[in-house]
Amino acid sequence: MPLLKITNLDFYLAHSCIIENFNFSIKQGEIVTLFGPSGCGKTTLLKIISRILKPWNGSVEYTGRVAYLFQEHRLFESVSAYENIALVMQKIDKQWILGALNSVGLSEKDAQKYPQELSGGMRARVAFIRALAYPCNILLLDEPFSGLDFKMREILIKKVTHLAKEKGVAVILVTHDAYEACMLSSKILFLSTHKMQIEKTLNITQQERNEKFLKELFKQEFKGRMYFD
Repeated sequence: MPLLKITNLDFYLAHSCIIENFNFSIKQGEIVTLFGPSGCGKTTLLKIISRILKPWNGSVEYTGRVAYLFQEHRLFESVSAYENIALVMQKIDKQWILGALNSVGLSEKDAQKYPQELSGGMRARVAFIRALAYPCNILLLDEPFSGLDFKMREILIKKVTHLAKEKGVAVILVTHDAYEACMLSSKILFLSTHKMQIEKTLNITQQERNEKFLKELFKQEFKGRMYFD
């Protein structure tokens, strides 16, 4: 049974159809990437799932709680990095917070700093750890690795994979990066430019996730689908 099911979803903005008759579902532990050009409705869909926007027609049904990591970091400016994370936890675990921050290159001293005292990359990492700390069943990630170097991307990709595998969290990722999509996803949805139709669905198993397979995948599936903001 899916954790999230979207049925016959329509959404209009200023009389323009952004999403039309969209159907989608995701199961526990799945990582699904929405891969498509800017403006095709990916972020709009995440906002509908998280109840920020209301669909014009159709239904969005899910079980449990949803966490949403926005493109913007959206940290609370009046509290420290540590407190930003602690505020979303059901039971505050200081050791977990400091350990998680340390794993992404942030020290205990950094944890006590306010967001405005941190660089953009540091704020992004704090926001990422905060999203992981929130007890959820579905995690929405909107361009979560943008602006981060390759090494840090690898670390965060492993954390998302672990969250899905060990805790059964369903993850929906929005990205323009083919590498991120292939390394993370169990399923990639290639989306149309207009009205957000699913043009193709690609399933990837863990066994297939090797260099040779990915090179061939880029040639066959991503040629002509490289999108940039």
